[in-house]
Amino acid sequence: MSILETLQTDHRQVRELLKTILSTADAKKRSDLFKQFRTELTAHSRAEEKVLYRGMEKSEEGKDDALEGAVEHEVVDRLMEDLSRSRSIGSDKWTARCTVLQELLEHHIDEEEGEFFKIARKIFDREGLTKMGTAFTAEKTKLASAIT
Repeated sequence: MSILETLQTDHRQVRELLKTILSTADAKKRSDLFKQFRTELTAHSRAEEKVLYRGMEKSEEGKDDALEGAVEHEVVDRLMEDLSRSRSIGSDKWTARCTVLQELLEHHIDEEEGEFFKIARKIFDREGLTKMGTAFTAEKTKLASAIT
């Protein structure tokens, strides 16, 4: 499977998990789901940066998008850190912050799956994208194990 297909699968899972978190009223369940979400998204982001973004940064065509994507990951990381530190996971303020996180991720995913993926298809051939998919999955699995 190509890295682009693997990323799309991850993106769908992230969207669904975040939707579930926001629709869950039980604070304990919400907290558990958010921990799972944070682990999965952090592993995904770091593996994506290492495998896809680094490759794109080496090309003139992909450099700016890769750098911008990494900055968007940093913003999401900061917001997830704020949400993790909060003791009031059931509060309206926490929900508002989480909703902003959802909006940031939606923007990032839409950009990535649109223009970003088009550029990646120009830069890398099918075989390269498949190798990157294997490397991404291995890196993500390694990182997720280290985070939990």
